[in-house]
Amino acid sequence: MGTGNGKRHMGGQMNNPNALLYKWLVINSFAALLVYIAWLRDWISLVVESDASYLSIVIGLVFLVFWLTSSFHIFTINREVGLFASGAKSGAAADYFERLRRKAANLAGAKLDQAMLASALRARMFMPIQIVAYVANVLILLGLIGTVVGFVIAVNGLGDSIAGGTNIERVQGVLGQIVNGMGVALFTTLVGAILGGLWLQIHYQMLIRAVGGLVVDIVERADIDVIPEILRSAENPVAQAAAE
Repeated sequence: MGTGNGKRHMGGQMNNPNALLYKWLVINSFAALLVYIAWLRDWISLVVESDASYLSIVIGLVFLVFWLTSSFHIFTINREVGLFASGAKSGAAADYFERLRRKAANLAGAKLDQAMLASALRARMFMPIQIVAYVANVLILLGLIGTVVGFVIAVNGLGDSIAGGTNIERVQGVLGQIVNGMGVALFTTLVGAILGGLWLQIHYQMLIRAVGGLVVDIVERADIDVIPEILRSAENPVAQAAAE
């Protein structure tokens, strides 16, 4: 009965419990292909060599850490969806239903309202993934900081060129400084936007949609199946004891 109910009430999620995992595979395979093309064309080495501030490397390392973190959460949520769909006795859904039963037992026949428990479930499910959105915004901010740093370097070089006269070697050095500054400004913005604004944000959107859908499905099943079952058990404890 648990498996059948799980498939029937998976409206907030997908009919396929592994759909989240498949989305993750498709999106990251495509992104990995783009990274491979960029590596073949030496665009990655160009970014690293042109960024004198090393902010692009910092952005890349932070992204890697939280890409792994968000991927872990995606695998975890995918597992929870599978447990819910199969009606398993473990996982977030089973724990929530058990909390409802304990609350009903403590109420001793009073009206059972799951509003507070549903809010707690939502908070508990969403809290671990909020860091992904925060870090995605931080990566974009680091890119913008790199833009400012790059323009400071370029403007400083331009000021030196104005004050330094027409000495050829000095002018060449100043032009190199301006080019370095523009490289910092452009490449840090590009890296922050791609890794934070696109890639990590896509992971976050996948997570909030999956978590939101799972919470809705759990609460719906509690209203449709679990709470009526609890109420029937409370009304006829003798029959329930015999069934057990």
